Amino acid sequence: MRSRWFVTALLLATLLAPALPVSAQQPGLSVAFWRTWARADRPVAEGRAARTWMWGPAPITHVLVEEYDEATDFDGDVLGFRMVQYFDKTRMEITDIGADPVNPWYVTNGLLAKELITGQVQLGHNRFAQAPAARVPVAGDLDDPNAPTYASFQPLMGYQPLPVGMTIIQTVDRNGTVGADQTVARYGVTAAALVRETNHTVASVFWDFMNARGTVYSDGAFREDRLFENPFYATGFPLTEAYWTTVRVGGVPKRVLVQVFERRVLTYTPDNPPGWRVEAGNVGLHYYQWRYGQLGEQPVTWDTARPEELPYYDAIIPTVFPLAAELQPLAAMLDNPALDAPGWRADIERRLIFLQDCARAMREATPPPTLSAFHSELMVGLELVERGAVRIRRALDTRDPVLLWQGRDDIAAGLRAFANAFERYRNQLRAVPGSEPVVFLAEGVH
Repeated sequence: MRSRWFVTALLLATLLAPALPVSAQQPGLSVAFWRTWARADRPVAEGRAARTWMWGPAPITHVLVEEYDEATDFDGDVLGFRMVQYFDKTRMEITDIGADPVNPWYVTNGLLAKELITGQVQLGHNRFAQAPAARVPVAGDLDDPNAPTYASFQPLMGYQPLPVGMTIIQTVDRNGTVGADQTVARYGVTAAALVRETNHTVASVFWDFMNARGTVYSDGAFREDRLFENPFYATGFPLTEAYWTTVRVGGVPKRVLVQVFERRVLTYTPDNPPGWRVEAGNVGLHYYQWRYGQLGEQPVTWDTARPEELPYYDAIIPTVFPLAAELQPLAAMLDNPALDAPGWRADIERRLIFLQDCARAMREATPPPTLSAFHSELMVGLELVERGAVRIRRALDTRDPVLLWQGRDDIAAGLRAFANAFERYRNQLRAVPGSEPVVFLAEGVH
């Protein structure tokens, strides 16, 4: 029943966004997407790190609903649709709403560069819609008539890898013609690592970046760590070798090294300041313009006639859903406490930090007048959840199981308050795909 309701709600979400990522309202950012964004990009945004954006300063679209065959609801039942949001550099996705939101793979970023270069729009694990490869410059100014496009790189996917250690001097132009330029040998870029999954080598400057350490934001604090928990997490595997080319940047020709990966395009500009020599291309922007502009697909977002409500839905709905999903495993852990087990305590602490992030996102969301009463009821539930979190933290310090149980009961009451808010405003929230599963989920928490 829940799945049928969810799909019906999605089909009713008929508000069509513009064909370009432009909105009179700045899109909101939910906790699930914010946590993924914050690891690499919060230090950049706050001036703590001088390096490329991996996502971008802010989302460029509202949360959209996109077809995906294996997308599931809280129970793991197939929905066929998932929530996504576009940034300059990529797209974030929640494919399994009911999965553990503390898992770093709860939010994924799509294989957008692969779709752009092959023209295959992915609609499921094994289903694709064929379209022409994108004739959009992979780097530099979008109106550059001479820069290589994603389509230029399509035939290069089948080229043999360079031997590891070989200096990269090969070039490519807009027609996909490969040449050589001995003058770029002075930059000392070599083929560094062979990736057998796609039979391509990663250029040394990109491999160093993919394995780099620096300031990140994780588990509620800034610290020095690997930028990416897995070297291929942000980029995916390489689809081509790296090639030198010339593109215009702000109208000025620049010699750059370009390599297309499954998820991203990385560029190396020797003339840039050190922290910005390796950059992630604007694959998210390029893909959005290709899919929803050139291919003519209509983007689907929250179904409301009031544009001022869109940022609130962006921020709140993909926050409440993961919060509801998170409270279930947390409650189960509290039912079987292991106060003297370091692993159990560390897992509880990570989940409390997640609750803290959810609370921040919900409190920072500014509801429009039409949703102020709904927001007030959500805040009642949030206060209960926060009170429960405080008790659980005290229990960790004092090893008091009674405090644990009290905290568990507070959190369960908070989840029921969320469910009551969704139930009370059911008609007004017809815009919100999946609001009813929150009600059902709460019924299972005692």
